[in-house]
Amino acid sequence: MNEKRMSALRSHFKHTPRCRSMALLTLVCTLITACSNSKKDASQKFNPANSYLSKELAQERAQRVSEIHYDLYLDLDKTGLLFNGKTKISFQLSDTKTPLRIDFTRGHIHRTSINGKSIHVPYNGQFFHIPAHHLKLGANTVQVDYSHPYSRDGAGLYRFVDPEDQKVYLYSDFEPYDSNRMFPAFDQPDLKATYSFKVKAPKDWHVITSVREQKIENQHNFRLWHFPKSAKFSTYIISLHAGPYYQWKSTWRSKKGQRIPLRLFARQSIKKYIKYKDWFKFTKQGFNFMPKYYGYPYPYKKYDQIIAPDFNSGAMENVAAVTFSERYVSRGVKTRYQRLRLASVIHHEMAHMWFGNLVTMKWWNDLWLNESFATYTSALSLYNSSEFKEAWRDFNQRSKAWGYWEDQLVTTHPITGRIPNTMAAMSSFDGITYGKGAASLKQLAYYLGPKKFQKGIQNYFRKYAEKNTELKDFIGALGSAAKVDLTQWEKLWLQKAGLNTAKVDLTCKAGKIVQLNIIQKAPIAHPYLRPHKIKVALLSKNGQVRKAYRVKISQLSTPVPAKGQPCPAYVFPNYEDHGYIKAELDPMTVKNLTTGIHQVKAPFLRQMFWTSLHNMVIDGALPIQQYAKLALKFSPREKDIQILPSVLRHLRSGKKYLPHSTPQELQALQKYSRDIEALTWAGFQKATPRSELQKIWFQAMVASAETPKALSRLITLLEGQPSVRGLKIDQDKRWKMIYSLSKNNHPQALSWIAKEETSDRSSQGIRQSIAAKAALPNMETKSIWLTEFTKTNSEYSFSQLKTAMTSVFPPGQRELRNQYAKTYFENLRALLKQKDGMFLKAYTVLSPIECPQDRKEISNFLNTSKSLHPAVLKQLKVRRQENERCRKIMALSKKTGIYN
Repeated sequence: MNEKRMSALRSHFKHTPRCRSMALLTLVCTLITACSNSKKDASQKFNPANSYLSKELAQERAQRVSEIHYDLYLDLDKTGLLFNGKTKISFQLSDTKTPLRIDFTRGHIHRTSINGKSIHVPYNGQFFHIPAHHLKLGANTVQVDYSHPYSRDGAGLYRFVDPEDQKVYLYSDFEPYDSNRMFPAFDQPDLKATYSFKVKAPKDWHVITSVREQKIENQHNFRLWHFPKSAKFSTYIISLHAGPYYQWKSTWRSKKGQRIPLRLFARQSIKKYIKYKDWFKFTKQGFNFMPKYYGYPYPYKKYDQIIAPDFNSGAMENVAAVTFSERYVSRGVKTRYQRLRLASVIHHEMAHMWFGNLVTMKWWNDLWLNESFATYTSALSLYNSSEFKEAWRDFNQRSKAWGYWEDQLVTTHPITGRIPNTMAAMSSFDGITYGKGAASLKQLAYYLGPKKFQKGIQNYFRKYAEKNTELKDFIGALGSAAKVDLTQWEKLWLQKAGLNTAKVDLTCKAGKIVQLNIIQKAPIAHPYLRPHKIKVALLSKNGQVRKAYRVKISQLSTPVPAKGQPCPAYVFPNYEDHGYIKAELDPMTVKNLTTGIHQVKAPFLRQMFWTSLHNMVIDGALPIQQYAKLALKFSPREKDIQILPSVLRHLRSGKKYLPHSTPQELQALQKYSRDIEALTWAGFQKATPRSELQKIWFQAMVASAETPKALSRLITLLEGQPSVRGLKIDQDKRWKMIYSLSKNNHPQALSWIAKEETSDRSSQGIRQSIAAKAALPNMETKSIWLTEFTKTNSEYSFSQLKTAMTSVFPPGQRELRNQYAKTYFENLRALLKQKDGMFLKAYTVLSPIECPQDRKEISNFLNTSKSLHPAVLKQLKVRRQENERCRKIMALSKKTGIYN
């Protein structure tokens, strides 16, 4: 890189907006700590490796403590880096033989009293104990006066300063074990409590929690908000959100007269982008379906939704005050798919008001009882109550595909997992808990019958409302309703890992079926055959479903009663997608699909055929060259807006599987890229203006641009010449094009970044600018970010660092990533001692890609490391396996011959 360009780059980094308060925060925290309990505990330094609660300790505490109520007072302001609080915990105690632990992470304790008596409690930065001799049987009250820094990683009580108007916004995020980063608590799901709040906040702020305020008192430039006693629920779903949020209001009314006030909140600077009518429309559709389906009315008094900046996950189901990431806000016209995703997440979080909030798992091993049901009933609700009749197709492409992928990894686990502590709980938020669990429920509903399944759900809520449950409680409710013993089903489906495969075994003679069997296979590591109820479809040459058979399978081979039927052109063993089982196509079906997949009339079935073909690529059974030719041939004819994006995405991702070690192979790889560019450009030009297909082809065209010719098209679009009929090039689209320029090292990339930074000073613009800078393909640039990731107190927020981590090594920059491998593992060892699981999990995205060469760096690190954080251990094992898979696919690709 020449010095002029490097100097320009440094200037860009210098002027990137950041959080510049870390040094002041450290000083304030030091002073507060010095003024804390006079007998300062020597072990008060926070240790992230010990910041968790074990299952054993939680069980022990749950046996002693009951009837909990929290009186909470918080003092919030616009300028402080810390907030002050007072917590009074009232509870019943059944045993005074041992000290009682209270969780409180990274705070500063000023005063503590037990039953009215002031005491000193040694504090280690994670929790403190009330000595046994201060406790009494029956009623106890603990009061703690404290202060706590605002969160900078999105967990606990997070403080955000809007770079556009400098307005301050707060929100909380507590799952699985972070409510104790806002107030001292018995922070575990089976110690449900009630809560009362008093919150002092600036006069122009809204304050939001699980109930509406009882009264608001004016106090000079502040107001004191009084919130009455809440319903009873777990600590991880209490919440507090505050700031000058803009507010929209509506109301949902049931046919039986129930009235639920609805509110939607967003930052002032993004309110113009909020399609609030869609938010309320999708919310009301969920309320129209869920209380009736569950046989239980909505259990809370209002329903708020808060769109929160820098939010780590997609959304969080806080009781009656759900938080959503701003990723669901588009600064242009939303695609239908984006609207579907928004509706899906709204219904998912609403489902949690029953599954998770009203009835809660005892411990995190049964997290799936929350997430699987919310995922399953979200799709069920959308299909039955909204315009999105493609909801089950989206479920197949996203949730179920995630489950299939996760279940084939070496890190797979049973749906009901073994979670020893809250640190391990973070790793259980995965495709098994969400995707496989939800798909298993869909299969169970089909297996039992939808009415019996629904009756079991309704009985479950009536029996366990406001309580905590275990797996046996849920299965018992379903089995009782269906009058079926589900013991074996539970054992095989919920307590055993692994994905089964349904292989089609077809024999035809003289144009007639001689035999048709479904062979159930299981992986060697998890050799369990499960009971399934599926539909097997036979299709004619013109793509019509000629016959569909309902089949129950549980053994190795199950006959389908199709003898004598005309020999089909295609067979699909999971028609309508009721089964959680991977479809393995017979050779005749594969052969016919390569010339006639476009003739399959039913869009959902055609979608699943495409998925099966791509699965064959991933399994090393179909060369990527063959899939690519199929995609290049048929995607221009594909008009289905669910199918086309995934086919184009798989086509682009296939580049990483092509060999590139010889000049001839490199030329073939370049031709592959040019073919995709030509395909997407032609599709974009031919698409009907203002259509969904036009948006899809535009996104694919931008994502696939690599050659000077393709990149020059992006420049002309950025300049507005030519304009595109029916497609507005909004701010988000502009940044996507600039990112493509940057990752491909276009000479104008830096100037376009600078230009866009000037016109887009929003938080979204800052993150997109960071992504574009990080993607520049040279180690001089990347070293700036790679150094930033390892700083003890970076001036960038965690959200900004995550953006850089996911952008710094985009596809196509494998060699640059691997140059960092040695330093990466050295840094990782150091970070394991300094950072918590959320940061460490994000950092694993930088691990090396050992394909096509097996460099052994990941294995060497794993073999020489002990007691790795669960999230790090899992992610590195997954990366190693994905590297192995890549080498297998590439070997088949090399054997097949050069792409042409």
